[in-house]
Amino acid sequence: MTTQNELPPEQDVDVAICGGGLAGLCLARQLRMESPELSVAVVEAMPDPLPDAAHKVGESLAETGAHYLSGILGLEDMLDRTQLPKMGLRFYFPKQDGDTFADRSEFGLSGFPKFKSYQIDRGRFESDLRQQVVTDGVSLRLGCRVEDITLGEDGAPHSVEYSDKDGQKTKLNAAWVVDASGRKRILQRQLGYARRSRGKAHNAAWFRVRGRVNLDALVPEARGDWHARVDEENRWFSTNHLVDKGYWIWVIPLASDCTSIGIVAADELHPLAGYQTLARAQSWLEEQEPEFAELLKEFEVMDFLAFRDYSYSSSQVASDDRWATIGEAGVFADPLYSPGSDLIAIANCCVSGLIRRERGGEDIGDAAKITSRYIISLNEALTASIQASYEVLGSSNAMAAKLLWDFCAAWSFIAPPVFNRLCPIDPDWQTFRQANSDFFSLTLRMRKLFRDWAAHPKSNGGYQWFDYLTVPTVSALRDRNLKAGKPIEELVQDQRQNIADMETLAQVLFLAAVRQVHPEKYEMLKQEPWLNAWGIDLDPEQWETTGLLQPKTEKRDLGPLIGELEGLTPN
Repeated sequence: MTTQNELPPEQDVDVAICGGGLAGLCLARQLRMESPELSVAVVEAMPDPLPDAAHKVGESLAETGAHYLSGILGLEDMLDRTQLPKMGLRFYFPKQDGDTFADRSEFGLSGFPKFKSYQIDRGRFESDLRQQVVTDGVSLRLGCRVEDITLGEDGAPHSVEYSDKDGQKTKLNAAWVVDASGRKRILQRQLGYARRSRGKAHNAAWFRVRGRVNLDALVPEARGDWHARVDEENRWFSTNHLVDKGYWIWVIPLASDCTSIGIVAADELHPLAGYQTLARAQSWLEEQEPEFAELLKEFEVMDFLAFRDYSYSSSQVASDDRWATIGEAGVFADPLYSPGSDLIAIANCCVSGLIRRERGGEDIGDAAKITSRYIISLNEALTASIQASYEVLGSSNAMAAKLLWDFCAAWSFIAPPVFNRLCPIDPDWQTFRQANSDFFSLTLRMRKLFRDWAAHPKSNGGYQWFDYLTVPTVSALRDRNLKAGKPIEELVQDQRQNIADMETLAQVLFLAAVRQVHPEKYEMLKQEPWLNAWGIDLDPEQWETTGLLQPKTEKRDLGPLIGELEGLTPN
């Protein structure tokens, strides 16, 4: 049972956080660690005790979110003791006619990566985190529902009115109010700032089952070659994905000896009506993934939830009027690459910096605008990039290439600022950003390439197994960027190297696509020592217009990376 730090019925604090889930509790701890002079109160509706495996979004951590929890918040020991290690993301691409599950192209890791990430049992983790923030000196108000937030004007305190389980109302006055209320989005809705994401609708449904759902059970022991790909048959530690055009299914193990199962799909290809109840979801799985559906019949279902058009944005997430929104109370990206904890890390670091500056007497007008623009634009860019995958998921070759590209992009451009505590409001930010400013236009080119590649009938099949961290160039890029404590000069040098590596990767993936889609053009292009990556296009008639054969950057040898990726996209 959590021991709450008590507050009188009406009390002034520096920061009131409305919501004590992952985002709110992490910010509370971060504020007390970075600015111990600040008084912090968290108001949370869920009382103690939280159930293990609470039915919440965000069970799989990517590297940036994992570093935030372990490296910045100092929770590595807690994570190691109470949560499961994660063996990266793993994808099983569509079967061809007559194939068994073992014949599906598999993209993943053979062992645990050097840098740790985790599968998070949210109920267990947040229970431990509640205890931790109380120890940190946070006033934690559990079983209390926020009824109203009144924003003070002209520097006056804000007030948060909440009621306890008996209906007794209490007012909390605060210099800062941070909304961490999740999809309730109290401030976003109150201020009229809630926005849907751009693009077409995508929906999700998920449930948990008791026990460990191990996909190894779908492959006979006689297929020793398949089982031997992964150390000690540890595939179940991965975030496993069963994919085909327009949808993906997640299988995530949790420390409470249950498994999270999710269906995520583009509405135009797989409408939510087909899986918006448990019975319909089970029928949908029987149609799309019959072997997996049969395996699930052995397990007891614990719960079920569905979301229509799950991703969303906002027109503002922070203000010099001393309020901010974090976690799902602000923005929510497409979950395919598990970016939720990354966005929590970025938003919390930015908001902590804003609060620290404002409480220190600085004018944060520009800083608040910069923070809002960055978080919103990053969320929109991530969602657009990820949702471009839904047309590509049915192609084992094009989607594997896109996964390599997207993973390297995340390690190169999203992870380093968090690992090195660099925020958009810091003086060195512009220097950092200028070093990678060419990447956005390049990734738009690649997005189109993957979509056009996937539309070609030859883009599926051709490999059975690919471990992406056995690619020396990819592994070196990951190791270089997932490091903390670098000075700005080294970060800038890294960014320049990242751009060079991504330019080389773009050309090699383009050549692989041409080899499959336009083999008659491949030999001609192979004779070109260096291409214009920003002119990539699968339509040969566009090459003169885009300047593909007119490179403007320094030539580098493509041969080593072509060799490293030979097994991924063979002819």
